[in-house]
Amino acid sequence: MRRWTVGIPAATGLVLALQGMAGAGPALAVQQAPAFTSATSASAFSPGATADMRRRVPVLGAPGSMSDRNGGQLLPGDLVDINRTVDNTGDTNATNVVLTDQLTNLSNITNVEINTEPAGVLATIGATSLQLRLGTGASAASGGTIAPADLPIFVSYTATVVESPTGTMASAVATVTYDGGQSVPSEASLPLAPPASDPNLSVNKSHAGNFTQGGTGTYAIDVANTANAGPTTGTVTVADTLPAGLTPTAASGTGWNCGISGQTVTCTRSDALAAGASYPTINVTTNVTTSAPCTFTNTASVSGGGSPAASDNDPTTVTGGTCNGGGGGNGGNEGGSILPINLNGIITAFNNISINNNINSPAATNVSNQGLAVNP
Repeated sequence: MRRWTVGIPAATGLVLALQGMAGAGPALAVQQAPAFTSATSASAFSPGATADMRRRVPVLGAPGSMSDRNGGQLLPGDLVDINRTVDNTGDTNATNVVLTDQLTNLSNITNVEINTEPAGVLATIGATSLQLRLGTGASAASGGTIAPADLPIFVSYTATVVESPTGTMASAVATVTYDGGQSVPSEASLPLAPPASDPNLSVNKSHAGNFTQGGTGTYAIDVANTANAGPTTGTVTVADTLPAGLTPTAASGTGWNCGISGQTVTCTRSDALAAGASYPTINVTTNVTTSAPCTFTNTASVSGGGSPAASDNDPTTVTGGTCNGGGGGNGGNEGGSILPINLNGIITAFNNISINNNINSPAATNVSNQGLAVNP
């Protein structure tokens, strides 16, 4: 007869046994079994023996934290400090222990420190990753041993937020591997500042009143950045090419570097302009020639700073000279002065003259449209 013990029902103290004989099927028997305790008192299972049924394994982890050394919102170029604690909370040694930290939106790892015995060995620093061999006996070739009784190992290092991050977080995800297993990944992260919008510049060109032939005029040019836009970067350029009839003589504005070449005024600056802000006004002074058109449009433009180009038109009216009816008389297109003369009572034959337009006068072109209605 053969006997097999196939199970120990919990808390019953019973054993299921199969009894079999040659040529016959097995018979099921239930027998009383000795109780087991959690302490080991014998090296083999036997009546009266006790055994510890737990499986002994290492349990490693590397929880961490991340902080922005610059404070405020996490921006490109900010320095980030990362700290981790590696510990064995299991019940047996972990061997060949290696910590790997993989970075997202972070690079330029520096200032790596490993504190508390057992010491670790710096293995590899990549562009966006760090690998450390840790524990007693660790070397550049293999990881060391971390026992449950060992003190935690503290790891710290610094990284830099990349110039063009993607997504919304900067993070470091650590995994600890060892012979026979690995830890659950542990993430340390910080939210990135929302990406700044591109700058959006506008330009406004204006002047006061009318210009006069033979006189001077002044234009004002204002540059602003739209609210909620990003700040400008690099050089901002304002250009104004004056139409024929105007001769630029001066251009200036606080913080602007202005120059004149022929009919074109150019002003530049490189300081950043924040959202919703304006640069100081540029003033452009010009001479108005005696042959300047009576109406024209002057256009100024702004470009650079990371913003799309923009422009603005300023319609201008010119008075005086040929723009004031300089043909004499009542202000016709010929220009000149107006000198109506009433001859009533002066020349008897011309009493009761009802119309007397465009009597010849200095600077007039004497277009002969004098109308004399004589009433006898």
